[in-house]
Amino acid sequence: MKHIHILPDSVKNKIAAGEVVEGPFSVMKELMENAIDSGARVIDVEVSGSGLKKILVRDNGYGISREDLPLTIQEHATSKISSIEDIEAITTCGFRGEALSSISSISKLTLLSRTGDEEAGGRLVSEGDRVDVSDYAGPVGTTVIVENLFYNIPARKKFMKSPSSELRNLRQTFMRTALAWPEISFSLTIDDDRRLMLPAAADTGERITGIYGKGVGGGLYFERLRDIRVTVEGYVSRPDYFKSSRSMQMIYVNRRPVEYKYLGFLLSRAYEAILKKGQYPAAVLFITIDPDLIDVNIHPAKREVRFFDGRYIDSLIISLIRKALGEKSHEIRDTLFTAAEGESPETPIPEAAASPGISPEHSMFSHGEEQRAGEGAGGSRRESPLYHELPSVIKDSARLYDALRGTSDSMRFLGTVFGTYMLIEKNDELHVIDFHAAHERVIYDSLMDREEAFEVQELMFPVVHEFSLDEYMIVEEQMELFTSMGFDIEPMPDNSIAVRGVPAVAGKMDLHAFFLDVVEQMKGESEIRDLRSMVMERVACHSAKRAGDVVNDADAIALAEKIFSGRHELRCPHGRPFMYKMGKRDFEKLFSRS
Repeated sequence: MKHIHILPDSVKNKIAAGEVVEGPFSVMKELMENAIDSGARVIDVEVSGSGLKKILVRDNGYGISREDLPLTIQEHATSKISSIEDIEAITTCGFRGEALSSISSISKLTLLSRTGDEEAGGRLVSEGDRVDVSDYAGPVGTTVIVENLFYNIPARKKFMKSPSSELRNLRQTFMRTALAWPEISFSLTIDDDRRLMLPAAADTGERITGIYGKGVGGGLYFERLRDIRVTVEGYVSRPDYFKSSRSMQMIYVNRRPVEYKYLGFLLSRAYEAILKKGQYPAAVLFITIDPDLIDVNIHPAKREVRFFDGRYIDSLIISLIRKALGEKSHEIRDTLFTAAEGESPETPIPEAAASPGISPEHSMFSHGEEQRAGEGAGGSRRESPLYHELPSVIKDSARLYDALRGTSDSMRFLGTVFGTYMLIEKNDELHVIDFHAAHERVIYDSLMDREEAFEVQELMFPVVHEFSLDEYMIVEEQMELFTSMGFDIEPMPDNSIAVRGVPAVAGKMDLHAFFLDVVEQMKGESEIRDLRSMVMERVACHSAKRAGDVVNDADAIALAEKIFSGRHELRCPHGRPFMYKMGKRDFEKLFSRS
C-alpha cells in the first residue's frame, strides 16, 4: 500500500500562504512592496475590519498588462528574476513571485491594472478555484483588493490578535515601509476614515519628522560611513534623547526593513556610558550594500538577511554611532547624570531584596550582618547602600528627636533624607520609606479598586498636547478607555488633543509626560494584555510625589498610615520594594549597646 502521495495544489498553496502571510500586516507589506517596485510615486492604502475584511493598495506605477494578469496569481510567477544568478543581484523589494499566489489562496482577490500603452486594462477576480478576467478602463497603475482574509482557514483566523493589536501592526508596517521611500507619497485610510497622509519628502530625515514629529526629528543626529562596497548611514539618538522602549530601533538593508537580532545589543554598547536603566537609544539605520554580499532568501517573509561578514557590519554600526557622538558639538542636560562622580549610575538593589521568599520589608541590619560574616572568609563587603548612610543620620539622636514634628498614636515622622526617603518610627523600629514608590502604590490600588465611575477634576485651563501621526492614532483608538478612567479629552486638529479634566484621585500630574509615556508603552508592546492596568500604573507613576518634592507632616503620616494598614502590597506597581526597617536591637548592636 502506498503511503506517500502528492498534495493537491489547493493544499500546497495554503501551506505556502502560511509561510508568507502571518497576518493582515504582512499582506499589506507585500502589496506595498509590489507597488514600490512598479515605480509608483503615489501609493494609497485602505483597510477595513483590522485588515481581515478588506485591504486595498492603489498605485500609479507602470501597471500590469491584461495578458499577464492571469500569471500574477500563479506560483513563483515573477518579472524580477529569471535565473539563480539574478537572486544574487536582486535590488527590488519582491522577487520570488509567491505573494499574490499565496494571498489569493486564502482570500477573495481582485486585481485592476492598466499599462500606459493599453487603451483598456484588465480586471482579475480570484475566489477559491474560480478566476475571471474582464476589461478595465481605469487609470494607469494597479489596484489590489484583498477581502475576507483567511475565510477558508478559520483556525488561522481564530488565532489573530485583538483588533487594536492588528491595527497597530498594520500601522507600524505602513510607516516602516514608507519611511525608507521618502520620494513616494503614501496615505493610509482605516475604516473609511483617512488617518495618515505622508506627502513626498526631500529626504529620510524629513520623512522621520513627518511620521514621528519634530520632537523625535530634533533628537537625532545624522551620520554616514562609507566603504568600497558598503555604506552605513542613519539617524541616531543625541546624548540627551532616549526612549522608554525599543520601538524606534530600525534597520534597513537596501531599503528593505529587516530584523537584526544584534541591533539592540549594539546600540546599548555604543551608548553604555550615558544610558540609564530603562532608557533605549533611537536609531533608524540604512545599510546599502552590493547585493552579492548578502543573502536575501533565508526567510520566507523576507524579514532577515545574511551578511557576508556580520562582525564587520557590527563594527560599522558601532563606529557610525561613536562618530555621531564624538564629532558633534552638543550639550548634555544636568539631569542626565544623577550618580556622584566615581559612582555607578545605577545603585544595585540589596541582595536580600532580590532574593526569592524574602518579604519586601527587610531588616537592613541582618542583611549587613550576613555580609560581614562572609567577609571573614575573604569575600568583599557589599552592604546595602542605605546601611552606609544611616549611621550619619542617627548618631546625633538628640538633634534628630528635637526635630520631631509629625506624630500619630502609634508612629512618629522624623523627616526625610536625601530628598527621597521618609523616616518613620513605629513600634521600636525605624522604617525607611521611598515615598514616591509608596505613594505610587497607594494611588494605583485606589484606581484599581474603583468599580464606580471616576470623579473628574476639571482643569482651570485646558492642556493641549500635540502628537506625531502614529501617536495620535493610538490615543484616538483608546479614547473610550481614557474617558472611563476620568479623563476629559477632546480631539483637536493637527493631531492634537485638549485635556480638560483628569481623574480626581490622581491629583496633580504632568500630562505631557504621562501621555508620551503611555503612548510609548503602547507602541513598544505588540500585545498589552491588560491595557487598563498599564494606563493606571502610568497614572499612578506620574501623579505620585517625586524625589525632591516637599513632604509635610500631614502627608507623611497619612501615607504611612495607609502603608501600615495592611491593605497595600509593599512594592510599587513595577515590583520594586519601597520599605526597609531597622529594629531597636539592630541599633543597639550597631552602637555596641548589647
